[in-house]
Amino acid sequence: MNINFRPNMANYKARRQKFGIGSLLFLMLFGAIFTGVGVFALISNKVDPSWTRVTGEVVDSSSHRNDGSTTYSPIVQYEVNGQSYRVASSISSSSYPRIGEKREIAYNPVRPDQSKVVQSASTQWIIYLFPMVGVACLAIAPYAFIRSARRSNNINQLMQSGQKLQGILVDIRPDGSNNNSGYKIVVAATDPSGAVQNYTSDSLTGIGGLAVADFRNTPIPIDVYIDPLRPQDYYVDVADIPNLTPQRIGELIKSATQNKQVTPLAHRGPSTPPINPTPPPSQT
Repeated sequence: MNINFRPNMANYKARRQKFGIGSLLFLMLFGAIFTGVGVFALISNKVDPSWTRVTGEVVDSSSHRNDGSTTYSPIVQYEVNGQSYRVASSISSSSYPRIGEKREIAYNPVRPDQSKVVQSASTQWIIYLFPMVGVACLAIAPYAFIRSARRSNNINQLMQSGQKLQGILVDIRPDGSNNNSGYKIVVAATDPSGAVQNYTSDSLTGIGGLAVADFRNTPIPIDVYIDPLRPQDYYVDVADIPNLTPQRIGELIKSATQNKQVTPLAHRGPSTPPINPTPPPSQT
């Protein structure tokens, strides 16, 4: 099996996952769009309480094509004083409407041609869901950004004034909180009291994780910085993870595809060095 690719050195290094300004702007924009769409849908589907309600029948549909997909809006016919009128629903879906299906219509008694299709309770819930998601994104985005910035400041302080411990990489774990898009490493190091503790890194990303995939055969030293006054406040320095060369990347990928030597990141094999059972301190 031949593996040929052009290396991007920026992707080789393991990096701490951050919520930076780009993520902040993206989530804020996403939240604003969802909020705007939701508010517009709520306003457009609001029925004036003075309007009269009657039962209409789906007689046709209008189609809308966008980005290769087609959605359909039912066209409902109703009668007022023997005169027939038609109105298209403001809500469309990918399912073609059933002809003959009954729908509730609200119309202006002064001008019967002004009308709206009254949406069902389930459809109303979906409409309300849009602004709820949008507002949630607008609230979460600044919170996540501030939290990430504070963590970065905390790491800088630990590396400047914290106590440095040298440990050994003992485990690699998938980061379930990010839909397995990242991973964490576990480092065993002797704390100031002389006890061996396991320290878990922040969420990491980057192909640099392949550099530690064979740590069972080649011990990898990793530094840990702790606050002597608050030992539960620490940082596992991922900068110590060895840099990869394109040749080494190719070797590890090839080895992994052949199920040789490289152990999957999601679990430890039977040859994993024993980990001291001392519970790891919680990370702030």
